[in-house]
Amino acid sequence: MPFDDKLRTKVLLWADRHCCYCKKPCGVNIEVHHIVPESSEGSNDVENALPLCFDCHSEVQRYNDDHPRGTKFKPDELRARREQVFEEFTRHLVPPIHYQVTQALPGGGSRTFPDVGFVLAHLGDSMPVKVRIVVHTVRADSRGTTLDGYYGGSKLWRLKPRFTVFGHFTMPDEKRLPSDPIQLWIDVSIIDQYDRSHNLLPVEYVYVPDKNSWYLEP
Repeated sequence: MPFDDKLRTKVLLWADRHCCYCKKPCGVNIEVHHIVPESSEGSNDVENALPLCFDCHSEVQRYNDDHPRGTKFKPDELRARREQVFEEFTRHLVPPIHYQVTQALPGGGSRTFPDVGFVLAHLGDSMPVKVRIVVHTVRADSRGTTLDGYYGGSKLWRLKPRFTVFGHFTMPDEKRLPSDPIQLWIDVSIIDQYDRSHNLLPVEYVYVPDKNSWYLEP
């Protein structure tokens, strides 16, 4: 079965109708290739879809395992190349995003631990985006956990240009000030208007109890 129209439209937009191997602009002369063939139980989802020009599509399928010459296109290589091309043609859709863990309240004063503040801001002027936040707590005694809802990735933040959200969450299982250091490991993904996810490098915050503050661990 071919890929459905909605998926085809998505990957063609992500590639801006460029071949995801040679990067040639294709116009109508483009096809969406199964990286793992359906005959080998390849799926019809987005992870298996690869926009290719006619020449590269033919080249990718031409290698004969029974008479090997040259170097075969491997699925991992094709996926990595595809992500390079997708990123090249969608990165302009990603605005600067600022986020910060803080005990400071927006109007002054500070939060009382285990209540923790979270600032998330869209600093651009162009397009709205959605943001996925996943906060993991890390403890020296290994009693770490992943938060839920807006801080566990199951709900998305919707940010308009120049829009700032002042959120907060309660640290789980923290009824008193901790004796061991508490760390937060934060993963942030920005989802552009074409529904492509751009993953930022994760960051780590460490809580300082005697100062009731957090510092960023590089």
